[in-house]
Amino acid sequence: MAAKKIDLIMLDFDGTIADSLPAAVKSIGQMLAELAYPPKNAEEIGRHIGFGERALVAGSIGSDDERLVAEAQAAYYRHNLENIKAVRPYPHVREFLELYQDKLKVVISNKRDEFIRLILAEHRLGNYFTEIIGGDSAACLKPDPCAINDVLKKYRVAAGRALYIGDMTVDVATGKNAGVLTCAVTYGFHGKAALAQAAPDLIVDDLLELKGLIA
Repeated sequence: MAAKKIDLIMLDFDGTIADSLPAAVKSIGQMLAELAYPPKNAEEIGRHIGFGERALVAGSIGSDDERLVAEAQAAYYRHNLENIKAVRPYPHVREFLELYQDKLKVVISNKRDEFIRLILAEHRLGNYFTEIIGGDSAACLKPDPCAINDVLKKYRVAAGRALYIGDMTVDVATGKNAGVLTCAVTYGFHGKAALAQAAPDLIVDDLLELKGLIA
């Protein structure tokens, strides 16, 4: 297959750039204990991962009450600021960013902006990206494609020359909703079978596999 010409590479964060699931699970567990909610295991917490911190917290406490969610979010943020110090990028992320350092690269994630920037700064990855768009700065959350659409317009890139990379079916859906090329990575939160069912344009086990697929 001939390599696809791409001018703009957009990436999800959790499960795509950084292995942040352990920190999120630990932080939610600490939050539940602090506020005397019933404990949950990693699988139960993981069901709410990927849709933004509010959805994660609300799902974990089993309530959508604004006061309770706000209280729980504050506790979660406090614990997560400590726990994200242990978050590491996935293998070959830096090499991939170096490989395509001449292209526009943007993070589009439902994760809180502050957490994304702290993790990128800790590993000196922030300078690889033209822009960081997290759950705080986007006008919508995935699978709504508004953030991708805004980036395409801002940088004057045609949808057919843009790629969105993520590790969850919601990432594939978001890219498809924006009409851009989609790539699913299999090392993140969703397994290969679920990702294949979402029908992304590309599926890779390692970001460096894209070397021969996009140009």
